[in-house]
Order: sequence, then structure tokens, then C-alpha cells
Amino acid sequence: MRLVPIATATTMLLACSLPAMAQGDMGFDLKVTLSKKAAAKLAAEKEGIVAFASYYGDPKRGAEKHADEIGQIDLTPQDEEVEISGSGGHARISGAKVDTKRLDWLAGPAKVNVNIASARKSSSDNLLDCDFIDGALADVRKAPITLHCFLIEEEHPDTEMKP
Repeated sequence: MRLVPIATATTMLLACSLPAMAQGDMGFDLKVTLSKKAAAKLAAEKEGIVAFASYYGDPKRGAEKHADEIGQIDLTPQDEEVEISGSGGHARISGAKVDTKRLDWLAGPAKVNVNIASARKSSSDNLLDCDFIDGALADVRKAPITLHCFLIEEEHPDTEMKP
């Protein structure tokens, strides 16, 4: 009878010691908000918003040969792009483009970088200047992060790096 609680506790301990990535979920949520001027311009232009997510990390000893030109391991051969309504709102970054085999090359946590831009439906130029995410995936996953956007030409405070 005592084996079941001990086995359960051991299984739970092992599961907790594994990084979240080993369990297959690299996704997280974010929210995009717009200044009044940005919201008006995007609505008038029938413009959308796109979030671009890329995952990376620092190489462990012996994996440096897999690092990119800035010395990091790129976990996503292609950015994950998620479309968001031109009025802003919620987005789910799934992490589906992460090459999980590359996680073994990391010395430390997986990191994520997220940038927001206009979808370029009405103009070939990006219209937005937005906060961005750049940090440990575990920190980003704790709670949805809000990124605020302004028009590039709009007078506004400096963008913030989150989390």
C-alpha cells in the first residue's frame, strides 16, 4: 500500500524537475493594446496586426558548433507568425515551430523574442512601434503579457522590453 504514494511522489518529483519544454508545451498568451491614434489609423486603413515569435537559448559546452552568428542556438528555423485583429486583443503563440531536438543543445532556459508589427495590408511599411518580449520562456509563460503599440510617427513613451 505504501508503494503507490511513494511511486506517485517520485513521478511528480521527476515531472517537476523536467523543463516545461520536455513536456511539449512551448506556448504562451499575450495581449496587444493600441493607442487611440493607432486604433483609429488601423481601423481606417482596415489594417491588421502580426506577432512574430522566435525561440533561442545559450549553447552548452560542446554545442557551440550549432550556434548562430551571434553565439545563440536558434530553436525556430522560421518565426511563428500570429495574426491579430487590427483593433488589438489576445494572441496565442503555440511554440509549434520549435525544433525540440535543439533543446538538448541549451545551457540554461529556452528564451523567446516577440515583436509586433502592422500586417502590411494597406501599406508596405510597418505602422506600429510596440513593446516587445525578450526573455526566459518560463517567465513569459507565468501570465499573459500586455504589449502596447503606438503609431511610429506618434509622440509616445519609449517601448518596453518585457517581461
